Amino acid sequence: MDDLPDPAALGAAIRRYVSVDLRHLELLHGNLQRRRLKSVERTAFLRELIADSARVDDEEFAALLGQGSGWRERLVAAWMAGIGGHTRQRQRIGELLIESRQTYAGQGYCFALACFGTPADAQILCDYLDLFLRRPDLYYDQHWAIGALLDIDTQLGTDFAGRFTAPDGLWQQWTRDESPAYLETQKNRVAELRALVEDAHQADPAGTDINLPTGWVPIPGNDHALFETELVAEVAADLKPSHPLAQRPLTAVAHCSRRDHVLFKVAEEPIRWALVELSWSGQSETGIRPHWQFFASPETAAAGLREHMR
Repeated sequence: MDDLPDPAALGAAIRRYVSVDLRHLELLHGNLQRRRLKSVERTAFLRELIADSARVDDEEFAALLGQGSGWRERLVAAWMAGIGGHTRQRQRIGELLIESRQTYAGQGYCFALACFGTPADAQILCDYLDLFLRRPDLYYDQHWAIGALLDIDTQLGTDFAGRFTAPDGLWQQWTRDESPAYLETQKNRVAELRALVEDAHQADPAGTDINLPTGWVPIPGNDHALFETELVAEVAADLKPSHPLAQRPLTAVAHCSRRDHVLFKVAEEPIRWALVELSWSGQSETGIRPHWQFFASPETAAAGLREHMR
C-alpha cells in the first residue's frame, strides 16, 4: 500500500466512485445532510453507494487509499469499505487514521471501523484516542473516534471507551464539554448513519420503472427477443468472470436514439440497471467493447441517461 498507485487506475477509480455528479463527495462530506435530502432521495443515494461497495475490488481500494490519493478519494473509499464489510481494508484504514495527515477523511475511517464493529476495530480507535486526546492543541477526529468507539461498545456490550470517558480521564482533559449528553450525541451520530445504510439495504427500490428522458426510446416487447438473443448474448459473452454483471440475467429495456447506448434491467440486487455504451472493436471476440455504468435506483438511472445525452 505504500507504493504510489498507478495514475490510470486511480483516475478510473475516481471517475467511477468519487466524481460522478460529485454525489459521494458532497453528500458524504456533509454526512448526508448538506442538501437536506428527502428520505426517498437519501435512500436512492445510499443504494447507489451500496451498489458501488458491492463491486469495488481490492485494486481499486489500493488506488483510492494509496499514498497518492486525496481526502475525497479516501473518504469515499472508507464509506464503501464500511458499507460493504471490506474488512481486508481494516489495516490500511487504521494506518491512515493514526497518520491523520488529511482533513475530513478521518470521519470516513471512524465510520468504517464502527461498521466493522469488532474488538480489533475498537482497538484501532483506542490507539488513536490514546495518541490524540493527549494533544489539546489538535482538533482532528477525536469526536468521531469516541463516537465510533461508544457505538462499538453498544454493539458488542463492551466498555472500551470507559477508560477515556471516566472522570478526569483523557476525554475530560482534552475537551471542555464532559457531559454524558454530549458523548451520547457523538455515539448517536455514528449509529444513525449506520442505521440509514441498513434501512437502505432493506428498502424496496422506489418503483421499478424509469421515466425515460428525451432521446431515449423503450425497446418494444416484440423486439426484446432480438436484443436478448443477439445483443445481450454478445455483451454477456464479453464480460469477464469478475465483472459485476457476469452470469446475471439482463434484459434490454431502452436505447438511445442518437448514440449506441443501451439500458439493461438487472434481475438481482444491488445493481438494478446497467447503462452500456457500445463501441465496436475488432480487438474484442464479439466485436463489441462495452463501457458500463451501474445504477441501483430509478431516480439515479434516469439522471444517468440524461447525463449521457449532453
